[in-house]
Amino acid sequence: MKVHFKGTRGSIPTSPCAIETREKVVSALMAARGKDLRSERQIREFVENQLPFQHGSSYGGNTPCVHVETGSDDYLILDGGSGLRVFGQEIKAKEVTGKTFHLFLSHLHYDHIQGIPFFAPAYEKENTIIIHGGHDEIEDALRNQMKPPFFPVGFEMFGAQISFEKHAPGDLMEMCGARISMHELDHPGKSFGYRIEANGVSVVYSTDAEHRNHAHGKSYPYVDFIRGANLLIFDAPYTHSQSIGNRENWGHSSNVMAVELAAKGEIETLALFHHDPAANDEDMVNFLAHTKKFLERSCIMVKETRSGFAGTQSPRVHPHDVILAYDGLTLEF
Repeated sequence: MKVHFKGTRGSIPTSPCAIETREKVVSALMAARGKDLRSERQIREFVENQLPFQHGSSYGGNTPCVHVETGSDDYLILDGGSGLRVFGQEIKAKEVTGKTFHLFLSHLHYDHIQGIPFFAPAYEKENTIIIHGGHDEIEDALRNQMKPPFFPVGFEMFGAQISFEKHAPGDLMEMCGARISMHELDHPGKSFGYRIEANGVSVVYSTDAEHRNHAHGKSYPYVDFIRGANLLIFDAPYTHSQSIGNRENWGHSSNVMAVELAAKGEIETLALFHHDPAANDEDMVNFLAHTKKFLERSCIMVKETRSGFAGTQSPRVHPHDVILAYDGLTLEF
C-alpha cells in the first residue's frame, strides 16, 4: 500500500510569502559555503541529503487530501481539500480517463471540500466519481458551494458520472481492493475517520477530532478503531497547552494526545496532520522536535517501568516513528 499526501494543512490554504522564500534561499546559500558544488548532481545531492528540510523544502500549504494506492484500478481518495486540485492535475498530465474515483469525505467544512470544483477528472465524461461520507447533506453542500455568489461554474458542468453514498459507523465497505470502516469523531458538525485495510496493511485517516479528558481513560472506543494500524494519520495542529487553552472546543487535538493514543493503539507510524495555517516551516520543525522529545521521554518512562523502577505503572507500546506529513510525501507499507 502507498499513501500519497496531496494536502496536509488545516483550516485554510497557505503559501510562503516573499520574505519567507528569500530567507530559505539565504539559509541554503549560507549552508553551501565552502562546499564543492560545481555540478548539478553535486548541488542536488546537497539539497536533497544535506540541507535541512526547512531550508530546502516545505511542508506545503494545501488543505487535506490523501490518495491511498491499494493496487486497484480504482482510485481511493480521502477528503477533497485544495490538495485534490493538485492530484487532479497529476492525473490529467498522465492523460488517464475512464476511471472510477472513490472520494471519502471526513466532513463538510470548507477546507475539506474546496478542491472538488477544481478536480480535473470530474470534468471528463468518461470518468465515474462516487462520493462517500456520513452526513445527510453531502450532495446539497457540494452543489451549494458551486452556486452564485460563491462560485462561477455550477455543479452541473461536471462531465463525469457522479453519485453519492451515505454510510454509518459500523458499516463495512469493500472497494478498491480494500475493506473500509468508519468511526465518528468529536468535531463541530461531526467528522468521520476511516480505517483502510488491504494486502495485510492498515491505514487510519483520523483528521478533525478533539480528544477530551475521557480519552485518557482505560476504555476509549477510538483506541479500538486505530489499534494495530501501520499508519495513523492524526489531526494535531496544537501543542498540549494550546489544546487546553483558548483553542479548546475548536474540534482539534495536540501532538501530546497523538503520541498517547498512538501508544495505546500500538501504532507503527504516527503522521501528524492538519497543520496550523499560522505555522511556518521553522515552526513545524520545532513542533516535530518537541513531539519526538515527548515520545523519547515517554519511552524512557516505559523502560524504567519494565525494569521495576516506576512502581506499578503499566508498560505501553509506543509508535515506532512519528513524522510530520507534508504535501508531496509518499509512504509505502
